[in-house]
Amino acid sequence: MTEAVRVKSREGSPRLLVVGCGNPLAGDDNVGLELVRRLQGRGGYGCEFRNLPDGPLDLLELFDCADVMLFVDAVQSGVPPGTLHLVPLPSRSLMPRVLGAVSSHGWGLDEALRLALALGRNVPRLMLLGVELESVAPGTPRTAPVDAALEVVVEHFPQLQAALQKGESPLWSRHHSYVPGQGHVLEFSSATPARVRESG
Repeated sequence: MTEAVRVKSREGSPRLLVVGCGNPLAGDDNVGLELVRRLQGRGGYGCEFRNLPDGPLDLLELFDCADVMLFVDAVQSGVPPGTLHLVPLPSRSLMPRVLGAVSSHGWGLDEALRLALALGRNVPRLMLLGVELESVAPGTPRTAPVDAALEVVVEHFPQLQAALQKGESPLWSRHHSYVPGQGHVLEFSSATPARVRESG
């Protein structure tokens, strides 16, 4: 896909919008919604939080609300449950469960981006925070690995926020992943994605 047009820089830090994706009734699939709920409950981050809208046109409207958008969604790529992925969008390396098809008619992020470009709309920088799921059985709670991953993100969200709002951060260069149980601490700085394991 053609690279999205970037919004013009503004004075101060770029506006960050965190968008939670998921099904609230399907186990690990509600991870994005739960992360937004927890971060909103803490407050004081200086950014906005929303749940993913129901249709692509509503998603298009969200593009005007931010300079940087972080989508949080469950993913399934075959790595251990609870693995955290940071992927600049658009990307073909990892498909989020909900964001890939916002509507029942097959419209998703790619279609919204194409429409924005066709209309001459500005598009913010887009990043996916994907959480590797274990189970999406209807009516079940989140699994322990995914809950542990949520705690890690909440604890280190200020560092992640600062890294996302730095245009030169290495996080914007490629797909990074953090694999649980390897003794790593998820840390971010304005210069390097410290202790975040790069995927191959």
